Amino acid sequence: MSGILNKYGESINLTYNYVYRMLMHLKNIRDNFNTIENPDDITKEVYRDSIIKKYETLEDLTWKLLSKIFKDSGLEINNPKGCYKQAFKEGWIDNIDTWNDILLSRNTTTHIYNEEEYEEIKNKIIKEYIDAIEKLLLNISKEVM
Repeated sequence: MSGILNKYGESINLTYNYVYRMLMHLKNIRDNFNTIENPDDITKEVYRDSIIKKYETLEDLTWKLLSKIFKDSGLEINNPKGCYKQAFKEGWIDNIDTWNDILLSRNTTTHIYNEEEYEEIKNKIIKEYIDAIEKLLLNISKEVM
């Protein structure tokens, strides 16, 4: 049985590392975009789309990482909202409303056909969500890893 548990622990570590790398990629995209002076519309669109795509992947991996961690501790939580609620109970996140918004934005990105909404979500990713996810990963690294 310990072999299975060790493999599961390895899976948590691998997922954590992948989430962390994805977060760093997203931060690099954001930082690179912020250094461009007077970007043209195509450049803005390419960066926006890249930010949103990385964010979609990052959010998906983040809740799945939480699910694995909770499963390892005996809790079977197989949805993002439940994982975020439990992370809030654990004290790993401090504002559940931000995380509900993170999830809502993630679910919305696949159904947006309005440029203004797309831009609004991109701005939330840049100004709020990246920091919230980074803080969660820091708390996980202190408590779990």
